[in-house]
Amino acid sequence: MSEFKGFVGPAYIASNIMQDNQALINWFVEIDQTDGAKVARALLGCPGSADMGNTYAVGPARGFHVLPGGASAVAVFGNTAVLITVKQYTNFSTTAQAVQVNRPSFTYTYIGTLNTGSGAVGIRDNGAGQICAIVDGPYLYYYNFITKVFNISADPNFLGSNFICEIDGWFVFCKPNSQTFYTSPLYWNGSTAFDATYFALKDNASDNIVAMIENNRELWLVGENTTEIWYNAGGQYFPFSRLQGTMIQNGCGASQSISRWSGGLVWLAKSERGNNDILVTQGYQVKNIANPFISQLLDTYPVISDASAYVYNEEGHEFYVLSFPTQDITWCYDFSTGFWHQRASFNQADGQFHQCRASAAMNFQGMIITGDYQFGYVYWQTRKVYKDRNNPLVALRRTPHVWDKSDRNRVRYKRIQVEFTPGSALQATVANTNLYGTPITVINPQASLRWSDDGGQTWGNEHLAPIGTAGNTKTRTIWRKLGIARDRVFELRVSDPVNRDIVGASLDGEPLGA
Repeated sequence: MSEFKGFVGPAYIASNIMQDNQALINWFVEIDQTDGAKVARALLGCPGSADMGNTYAVGPARGFHVLPGGASAVAVFGNTAVLITVKQYTNFSTTAQAVQVNRPSFTYTYIGTLNTGSGAVGIRDNGAGQICAIVDGPYLYYYNFITKVFNISADPNFLGSNFICEIDGWFVFCKPNSQTFYTSPLYWNGSTAFDATYFALKDNASDNIVAMIENNRELWLVGENTTEIWYNAGGQYFPFSRLQGTMIQNGCGASQSISRWSGGLVWLAKSERGNNDILVTQGYQVKNIANPFISQLLDTYPVISDASAYVYNEEGHEFYVLSFPTQDITWCYDFSTGFWHQRASFNQADGQFHQCRASAAMNFQGMIITGDYQFGYVYWQTRKVYKDRNNPLVALRRTPHVWDKSDRNRVRYKRIQVEFTPGSALQATVANTNLYGTPITVINPQASLRWSDDGGQTWGNEHLAPIGTAGNTKTRTIWRKLGIARDRVFELRVSDPVNRDIVGASLDGEPLGA
């Protein structure tokens, strides 16, 4: 058999699927950094979600924020604000090789009620001011994390805001549907009155502010079509000044899509020239990371303005996770490779993929913690877990076209072998049951393969092959006698709770006559 070139690759569906029809769901591409690797590319399984408990709040996760010291965090679910603290640490065994994971359990304490129950919130703290502030559009809430007192501000000079930033002790807000942004008093204590003169306008262009975020002590005001950058200049009458010569001729198409990554900022952009770019900043320059596939795909979505995103790091990869609620789909960009893949939850009732469950995320207690977009659940997002809470974590790879490139003759497909990490099936231990929340019953995990002989328009039946029971490290996952076709696309699926990392694949095919 020869190497199945292209088996490991990103998601990319061309305008004409007869050219390219590659899918990558809940896998991402790993590129080896050495010359001596067995293969240059591999597929790694996307993280699963371990249940960290129910907050008993009703409604979606709207925002997270880790408080100074890192021992507690504020979260909003529906109309309820809660304080998350660590209860205890427990060791769990997650694989057949008994890898130990030191994982905390959380305590959720009610701290206050908001006047709204949906939509993203902004949360920041001002450090020495001891105030954690929350905005949800019309209202400003503040929580003193020392005295544990929660209140709603009645200050008449709070003009509403969907965003909040904190720079050098100043809370910064932006008035909805306007060019106006303004500040609290320095190190606001929750009671000192706002100064009505402490405001400015994003007015290098006439567009309104859509999103606002701080980065490297600079304030980025992202409008409908343009972006301005301001900084704390220590002004007598208003602390912030425009950073001259940095205006960007791109705005924002989805206010909650903006996030920080290690090189700058990233967001779903729009401008007077069109929509559906996804921009990353490097300094004050921007680069579009949406390839033709992603841009064409976004063109088909009736609504993109409700998109939301977060960025996180795991095992040397930095990911931008972008969800489209109306379209019920999540796309993910890997900064380390420049490749896109799809993140998805799987509904066993309808047998369909849906958007990723996470709608908010934070790095808390050394873990990526996420919140559910519908319910008051908190998850630990990690590659050490192979389930999506109580649902299967289904991974799917649809390959490039396989065909006789010399004269387009038929090909007899004798066999295909996919190289997993055999012998890593979960064992039915008490520790694994505690970690996964349900008893482990799958002790002989399988992978399924099906194929299409018309470019992915119609599909045959699924065929199973074993990945390997616990400790059986020499299992080979092989399918044989795969028939004859002129143009074939294979589709591999794994749903059992098992390590699904793939080193590569081999394919044995024999060209036939016309």
